[in-house]
Formats: sequence, C-alpha cells, structure tokens
Amino acid sequence: MQYRSFVVSLALLALAAPAHASGASLDAASIAQIPFVGDAQISDDGRRIAYVVAHSDLEKDEYQGDIWLLDGDAAPRLLVGGPTDDSRPRWSPDGTRLAFLSNRAGKRQVFVLDMRGGEAWALTAENEGVGAFTWSPDGARIAYLARPAAADAPKAGKAGRAHVTERLFYRFDGAPGFLPEQRSQLWVVEAASEHGPAIGPLWDGHTEPSAPLWTADGKALVFSALPDANPPVAPADSELYRVEAAAGAVPRALTDRRGPDGDLFALSRQGRIAWTGFDDTQPLRSSTTTRLYAAPLAAGNLAAITNVTAGFDRNVGETAMSDTPMPRGGAERLQFDAPGKFLWFVAADRGLAQLYRVGIAGGTPVSMSAGLRGDLREFSLARTGRIAAVFGSPTQPYDVWTLDRPGGKWTQRTTHGRDAFAGASLAPYEEFWVDSFDGTRIQAWLVKPPGFDAARKYPLMLYIHGGPHAMYGEGFFHEFQVLANAGMLVLIANPRGSTGYGEAFANSVQFRYPGDDYKDLMAALDAVIARGYVDAAHLGVGGGSGGGVLTSWTIGQTDRFAAALVERPVVDFASHTVVSDLNAFFAQRWFHDYPWRSPREYFERSPINLVDRVRTPVLVIQSEQDYRTPQDQGIGYYNALRMLGKPAKLALFPGSSHGLSRNGPPGQRVERLGIILDWFKARLLPPPAAPRSAGG
Repeated sequence: MQYRSFVVSLALLALAAPAHASGASLDAASIAQIPFVGDAQISDDGRRIAYVVAHSDLEKDEYQGDIWLLDGDAAPRLLVGGPTDDSRPRWSPDGTRLAFLSNRAGKRQVFVLDMRGGEAWALTAENEGVGAFTWSPDGARIAYLARPAAADAPKAGKAGRAHVTERLFYRFDGAPGFLPEQRSQLWVVEAASEHGPAIGPLWDGHTEPSAPLWTADGKALVFSALPDANPPVAPADSELYRVEAAAGAVPRALTDRRGPDGDLFALSRQGRIAWTGFDDTQPLRSSTTTRLYAAPLAAGNLAAITNVTAGFDRNVGETAMSDTPMPRGGAERLQFDAPGKFLWFVAADRGLAQLYRVGIAGGTPVSMSAGLRGDLREFSLARTGRIAAVFGSPTQPYDVWTLDRPGGKWTQRTTHGRDAFAGASLAPYEEFWVDSFDGTRIQAWLVKPPGFDAARKYPLMLYIHGGPHAMYGEGFFHEFQVLANAGMLVLIANPRGSTGYGEAFANSVQFRYPGDDYKDLMAALDAVIARGYVDAAHLGVGGGSGGGVLTSWTIGQTDRFAAALVERPVVDFASHTVVSDLNAFFAQRWFHDYPWRSPREYFERSPINLVDRVRTPVLVIQSEQDYRTPQDQGIGYYNALRMLGKPAKLALFPGSSHGLSRNGPPGQRVERLGIILDWFKARLLPPPAAPRSAGG
C-alpha cells in the first residue's frame, strides 16, 4: 500500500467536506467529526511545516493520525496517511528527511521518509514499540525511548494473575493495571539503515524518562526522570540527567533539589539549557508557580543558574482547558531561538494562553501573540525565526498559524477545524469580571445560544472546571458550543484556586477547598441573573474532577439548581487520599495531615457528608479505570443519593480513565455527551410546542 499520501480525490474530500450542512446545529455526535490538529513542526529553514491531523475512527473506536504538509505558500496537502496511526513528525536538521511514529508494522515504530522521493521505511523494530525520539544535530543518529519486552510469566488462570508490588506509586491514570516494573529505556541508533543495531540502554529503566534531547555537540543526551522508583513523598521531585551517547555510559544528575526539574526543557545551539521547575517549600503549597531557569550546560553540572522568569508570576508551559486538543502528542512549549539570546515559551494569563519571549539573562517576558486572543497551545521555531503554532479561539477550532518575524502579523495557514464546522453556529465568549463576597475579582465568560434575544428568558448551565489548579479560557471548547446550540446560556468562571492569576490566588484554597471558591461561582451566577434574561427556575450546574467536587458541594449548599452533573468527582477526601494514584500528593498539599490524624478536616470538606441536603436531580458520570478519582467516589455518591430516595442517574464507562472527556475512546465521548445533553434538555429546556390541530 502507498503510505505517502491518499489519492488526490480523497485528500480534497478531507479538506472540503464539512461535518455539518449549512445551518446545522451541533449535537453530541459532532465530537467525532472534529479534526484534532497539533504537533506543528517547522523545518529548520522555515520553509515547510509538518503537522498531525487526528480523527476519530468510530468503527475501531480509536484515533488515527495523518501527517500533513505545508510547503512554502502552497495549500496544505496530505503527506502520510492510510489506515494507520501516524504521528510525531520530526525534521532532520537539514530538512531532507522526516521521521515519524507509525503503527503500520504493529507496534509503534520510528519510520523515516526521504522528502526527495521514495516511501517511508522502518528504522526501529522494538517489541513493545517506541515512545518518543529525537534527531542528533548532524542527522546521523536518532535517540529513542522503548520499553523492553516483559519477561515470560507463569501461565495465568482464567481470571488472570495477581498484580504484586511493594511500591507506593504503582499505578497511574491512563495506564490500565499496574505500572510495569521495567520502564522505558534510552537507545541510540544510526539513522541510515533499516532495523540497525542500537546503542544502549543508556538508562536503567527504574523510572520513566522524558523524551531526550541532544547536546549541541552531539556527544550526549539530556532527559528528565524521577531518581527514585518509590519516593518517600509524592512523585514530583524529578531531576535532569546527562548521559554520553556511547555504549556503557552512565547518566549523571544535573540537578539535585526538592521540587520538579525538567517537565519542559530545551537546549540551545550554543550549549545552554533551559528548563521549568520550582522549589518545594515547607509546608508544601497546594499550587506553586512553575518558573523558567537557564544555565550553561557543562559536562557534569549546571553552573550560574538564572531564574529567567523570577518576576513573572505565571506557570511556564500552561495552556487553557479544552476538550479538543490532539488526543496524544504535541509540539514544544519551550525553545531557544537560533542565536541563543532569547527563550520562547507558552504561558497562561487571565484566560489566554500566549507565546512569550524573554532574554536568557531574565527580565520581563513579552507576549509575541498579543494579536491572537485565545489559546496558543504549542509552537516550533525555525533557525530563520519563523514560527509555526497551534492556536484556537471560542469560534475557531485549533489549526496551524505562522509568524514570520517578531512583531509581525500572525497568519492562519490551515482551516481543518473551520471547515469541519462550516454552517454550524459557534458562539463567541462574552468576558466579564465580578466582585466576590470579599471583594476578590473573578473572571468569567458567558456563551450565548445562536440567535440570542435579550428580551427572552434562557436556561443557564454553570460549568465548573477541574483542578482546581487549572484555568478556563478563550480556547475552543466543543461541549460548551453544543450546550449553547441546544438553547442554553453557558457560564464558565475561574474562581479562586484557578491558575493564570498568580500563585497567591491559586494557593488561596489550600486547606479550604471547597469553600470560598463556591461563593465566587455564585457571585458570577448572580451577576448574570441580574441582567434579566436568565430563567432562574431552570439553572443547571456541572463539572468534572475538581468541577465534580465543587458541583457536589454546591448542591449540598443550595437547591437553586434544577439539574446537576457530577462527573469523576471526589466526594470523600479521606478514602480518595489513600486510593488515588497520586495518594500522598493530595494529602501533603491539600490537608494539614493524613486523614487518620486529622479526620475532622477531611469530614468537613467532603461533599458526601452533605448528601442529606441535596434536592437537585444528579447525573453521575464515572469511568471504571479512573485512578485519579477512582470509581468508588462517583459510585458512592450515586448510591448515597439513591439510598435516600433522591433522583439520580449513573453512567459508568468501562475501560476509560480520568481523561474520558478529553482523550477517551471516540464512541464513549459521543455517548457521554449525548447522556449529558439529554439530561439537561429534559430538565432545563421547555418541551417542544405541541402541533396545532387541523381545526385550531
């Protein structure tokens, strides 16, 4: 089969065919029509951009990615496609070859495509597949991550074998079962021949390493990893490591401090390193601003470390919440420019995710995307200074945009998202601020139904974000558009605890979550009701994860809502603390002590203890393989409601994790949204008018 491209007619069809006919409204099934655009990689000369468009395959119930190409000013064209999942395109330094991951040979392997002609060929043949890879500066080698094949195990009975561990952190949401004892290892292979011999492993596999980067001289690799497979405290104390790209080399730690190092990191052509992290404090904070550091990269240590964003009280690398990012993979959120004088990074500020630039010696970061009001999720930067980015706004699904020079004009280069929603009514967000009970300023947005008329009364849905340390913003959020198209006002807000407003604002809910954040949400709701076009008898409230916490708390405080959605919640903090995959993390940062030592604190903040007060009909949605807020939380809340004879419905999704609404199986995402839509339509929207009789 030819994998270089589909036939021309199919490629044109993919570009031209909208998901909805002109004038159509959005429904639950439309989530499966979204083209998930991401991982825009610009070649070093700035001329070409390879990017991924993932789509839902409902028959297989999975996502499949295609790689598209922007060549100069030409229209985008399909480069690598077919009945496979192709992702993570990466240019060789000279731009003549494109490497990518594909499952066309079974497990995901590195394939190489010569842009001068020919078909892609497999570079690796790992039994368990490849997780990430990177080109060496001279283009002669590729470093990659691969997990070794599991050792032969004794034959299991029909029910399977026991999971056995002595670790505290032995599972992680999104990875079914227990985490494997052996994690990914680091290898280096010559990039010239198929299935060539690999050097390695260059990491012992006791913890999971990050995707590696090469040093400027091509002699070594840098990556981030946890130093301890079973840390005595919560697993956030990662370090940066350097290892020679040679057989028998032993990694050496570049950092050694309490706190994460290298969630994002970048290397310059001049031999410097930049990375994100922060210093843990005692006592630990619930939310700590992620900083950006830079230093010369010597052979075995980091000297003269500079806190580049010391005066910038925003999380480096953060973007707004969305339900339509590419389900897996993505491009950079941190990079040096070619001369090595500036660092470029993404950060979230008051509902906007922007691209910033700051000098390597520090200073005030300057937004380079101020003309784009929305959510800039990722970018890549060419030697020429040209930038490719993935950007979306409330009425603009995520697509590829470019900036030719700092201070220039951003240009939209692809329209996959816009074409998919041709004819649909996408509502803009109306931003407003409100003073909460204590004078704290709260940012919020209102999404209005198509054809909104201020003289009418509309039901309203208050949607609460999770986290709580996260941020709603002006990105594309499909679910809000679906609810608005159904005839509801949709209210979203960033109460205290949200990020994007500084560390003090985010950390203000520590030891008091939920609580004052509920009052912030009610202040925003009351401000909208005061406008006169809200049907106050038909209010809905809902949210997932931290939003599920606050929703269950809210309906335990007031009966003003006609319907509620409690999705993947925490309702009993005592049990959650010891069962969640990040168990000790929550206990150490959200409470003064463990639940057996401080039971009253856990009791008073657990919404399950308010269940007697609930008068609102509740839809509970939970995933069976949710390890972040395990299924006993949602099921227990539903059971408690029904034990008391209160109206409630449970939707339990098998095989899905905590991220169901963002990257779960496409079929389940369609079903989930349909259940939610039906629930609120029945309780918030007036029934359709009965047809008039023939004699009426």
